[in-house]
This record gives sequence, C-alpha cells and structure tokens, in this order.
Amino acid sequence: MFANGDVLIQKFGGSSMGSVERIARVADRIAARAARGNRMVVVVSAMGDTTDDLIELMSKVTPVPDRRELDNVMATGEMVSASLMASALTRLGVRARSYNAFNLHLLSELQGDDYNIVQIGRRDSLARFLEPGSVAVVAGFQGITGDGDLTTLGRGGSDLTAVVLARELGQKVCEKYTDEDGIYTADPRIISDARKVWHLNYNEMLTLAAFGNGILHPRAISSARDCAIRIHVRSSFSQAEGSVVGPDGDDQLPVKSITCDNRFIYTRIHGIAKPDESFMKELAEQSFAPVMMQWKEYNQHQGSFRIGFRRADAFSALPFCWEQAARLGAEEVDCFANLATLSLVGCGLQSHVGLAADFCRCLGSITPVVEQHEGIRLSFAIEKNQLKPAMESLHQAIIAK
Repeated sequence: MFANGDVLIQKFGGSSMGSVERIARVADRIAARAARGNRMVVVVSAMGDTTDDLIELMSKVTPVPDRRELDNVMATGEMVSASLMASALTRLGVRARSYNAFNLHLLSELQGDDYNIVQIGRRDSLARFLEPGSVAVVAGFQGITGDGDLTTLGRGGSDLTAVVLARELGQKVCEKYTDEDGIYTADPRIISDARKVWHLNYNEMLTLAAFGNGILHPRAISSARDCAIRIHVRSSFSQAEGSVVGPDGDDQLPVKSITCDNRFIYTRIHGIAKPDESFMKELAEQSFAPVMMQWKEYNQHQGSFRIGFRRADAFSALPFCWEQAARLGAEEVDCFANLATLSLVGCGLQSHVGLAADFCRCLGSITPVVEQHEGIRLSFAIEKNQLKPAMESLHQAIIAK
C-alpha cells in the first residue's frame, strides 16, 4: 500500500486544539508540511476540556448513564475537532477531509475494561484519498463494534488511534504533538532544572506512563512496541526537537526520569506473620491488581505488609485487605489516602548494582511508607507535603549519575 516514510502520521492533543486560534496555528503547521508534497494523516483529540464538559452534561441528565449512550455523547468532541481542522486546512488551500470511526470502519473490541481498535475496515478508501499534499483528519478516541455501535477508547485513546493508523498504513514513525516538547528528567513545573530526555525505550516509557507521566497513553506505547513504531513527542507551539520513544533508549542516562502519581491508596496491615501462600493466591485472583507491595519485618515472627492500589479499585481492594487482616489476626490496619508515589525509571536500575540503594539514601530524613524496587522502577510512597524536597533530592541524584 505505502512504503515506510510515504505517509506522515501526526496526533494533536486537546491542549493543541484548545481554541479556534490554536486550531488555526496547528493548521498552518500542517499546511506547511503538506505543501512539501507529504501525504498526511492527522489524528485530533477533542478541544480542551470538551470531553469533561460532555460527561458533566450527561450527568445532569442521569447520574448513572448507559455506557453506549455516554460513548455516543463523548465521541462527538473528536468529530467536531476533526471537521474544524479539515475546514481550517481547506481554507488554506490544502486538500483535506475529516474522517470518524464510521467513515473508516475502525473496528473495536472490548479487551479487559477498555475497547481497542483491531482493524481499519476501509483502509483502502483512506489510501485512495492520500494523494501527495493531501491531509486526512481523523477523529481519535473512538471505534465501532461489529454491531455498529460507537465506542470510546478511554482517556488518551487518541494516541492509540494514531499508532493503529501508523501500523495499518505501514509507517514506522508516529508524531505526538502536545503542550510539552518532550519527556523530561522530572516535571519542569516542579523541578526548574529538569532536562530533556532525547531517547527512551518502550519499557521505560510504559513504566513512566503507568506511574504518573501522562504524555503518552499506555496502550498506545504497548501497541507501538508490538509493531516497532517510534513515537516522536513534540510541542505544538515550537519547532524544537522532542523525545523519541522506540526500541532503544539513551545508555548515557541509567535513570531516565522521576514521575509522581496521586492515584494510589495504601493499606498497612500490622502485627502479622509474613503473608502465606493462601493470601498471595487470593490476591492474585482478585479483579484488581496491587501496584506496590512490601513486607517489613519487626522481629523474627511479626511484621507489616504494605499494599498499594489504584484509587479506582479501592472499593473492592480495601474490603479484601480487611478480611485478610482479620483472618491473619492482625493487630491493626491503617489506610493512607494522602500519599504521593514517586517513581524513578530507567534500565540502569536493573543493570547497575547498588544504584537503587544510592537513591534510597538520597531521601535523607524522609521516610517512605512503602518502597519497592522492581526491575527498571524504584518507587516510594511518601507524605504529599514531602513531595517537592524528595523530588529535588532524587532529581539531583539522577543528573549526577
């Protein structure tokens, strides 16, 4: 159909599409690339906070909406964005057309709790439109089932749409445009001297995304990894080179970045023997999955077991922990909802002996409630008021390494 490099795949997020003025600015940028004869597929998100506004609108009608009807409402945001962008490009003299899930027959299937695009039924129709200098503007975040029902792909799902389109059109690069010009060693809004990371491998980026870095959708990263598609993260508002996520990372940085996540809740079960095989087996069989676990021994016979869960799983995870605590004869059960989770990520944490211990010492007087070193990730659950000093200390250590 197309050779690799024949089609530019770009994705613009909600911040890039946040106003008519921003749409016009992005359209100018796209038009300049199209003028060079590039075939382009541009995936767009809904404008700004449109998705949240649509959810709020539905909540005023019913507090518990039917998923099908909610998907129908939410998907309109991206459809509006696609039509506005195509119109802005047409005004600039670009041959442009908007497409949505129905136009392209973006077949989606439920995989776990979320829908995933598995096939583009009208790929040939899209290919016929893509003459040199043409731009297909695709509404992200949506698909259709085999029965013809509209579905959404979850928050950040437009990233997944872009990667799938790259895969289906035989392209090995997908450009993601956002309000940040790449991935940094820490959040620049918190750490003023954060540095750009030029190259990360898929596993590093996937781990960062799972623990608080929201620049790329985890399922988009997984799909890109499966097809060896490089994702180039760039800014919509500058021409600066961004960060590339691909098969290879930057060996000069053993630890790539530190990220923060407030979506976890922690339980500490005191005064028990080390959890037995029965406990761990039952935990593995639950519908929720712990994100962090740590056993701390007080003496030869007793200790405390600390478990972290996503807040979304709290209503099922916490009762399970209380039941197990009673079965194990625990002295006390604590619940922590005011903790921030700091995670350092990089392949060096797996290959460099003693590196994790060095970072633990950097915290000084800050005592984590939970800490876990697993593969390429080292995480600490700490009080939120200790977040900034902890990040500063750890970040200085990253740069020093």
